Amino acid sequence: MNRSLVASFLTVFVLPIAACQQTSQRYIATSTPDVSGIRQAWQKSPHANTYDVGKGPNTYCSRCHSPRNWDPAAKIDVPPNCVSCKFSFDPTMRIAKGNPPVAKSDWKDIGCEICHKTENGAPLAQIAWLNTPTSQYEPVADSTALCEKCHTDTEAIRHKRDLGTSAHKDFTCTQCHDAHTTTASCTAQACHPNVLAPSPKIPGHDKTHETVSCVACHDASGMTVGIEKAKGTWTTFRTTELLGRATTALYQSHNLARAVNCDKCHAPDNPWGLKTVEGKMR
Repeated sequence: MNRSLVASFLTVFVLPIAACQQTSQRYIATSTPDVSGIRQAWQKSPHANTYDVGKGPNTYCSRCHSPRNWDPAAKIDVPPNCVSCKFSFDPTMRIAKGNPPVAKSDWKDIGCEICHKTENGAPLAQIAWLNTPTSQYEPVADSTALCEKCHTDTEAIRHKRDLGTSAHKDFTCTQCHDAHTTTASCTAQACHPNVLAPSPKIPGHDKTHETVSCVACHDASGMTVGIEKAKGTWTTFRTTELLGRATTALYQSHNLARAVNCDKCHAPDNPWGLKTVEGKMR
């Protein structure tokens, strides 16, 4: 084969292919966004670590706790062995016939793909709910509609967040909560000032109340106020009933109001020995 023919072959066939490969590589490199920061934020969230045998994660509860593990055919058995759980009075987790527990090694948590479509292995910005039985994504109106796919009420479980009819009634979840860490802050979104800073002088916002959370004072739903032992902070607690058993547990109130009833804690003969205070603060 003479040199001119070889040159023609390279020009017509080989060089265009190489150019296409280079173009394709450049396209893939620039079209896949860097989501490492988002993944790091997610890893700090409760969504990244939902396996807890103390709360009974299994094929029934995994509908929300780990949607990729959910078996729609899972059933809860009749009492007294209705769910795969471990109550405080049980030495080991109960095993229900129609609701077998998922091994920790198989647990998938709540990954990016549950709330986002993915492309080239990276989540797209648009939120959508993955219907795992059909493997199809369902459009959602906003972040609240997405969160309420799991944070809702059923006959036995109460996970819906009540925003009330006052301060935050028209807010979406991500106006207060970071979308990936899920943490919420009254000051992070610049809605409220740092109430412990030297310059804002608001009654009750002082060093004396430094360990008192916003919800402890501003709850408008009548929840019980108490001290969270792990952190030593004052917050709200809610009592729910399941299968005839009442349980009081830590629960962050979302129904808030500006006005505060000080006698919620500072009532006469309160169990904490606090000074009696009457009236409201605004």
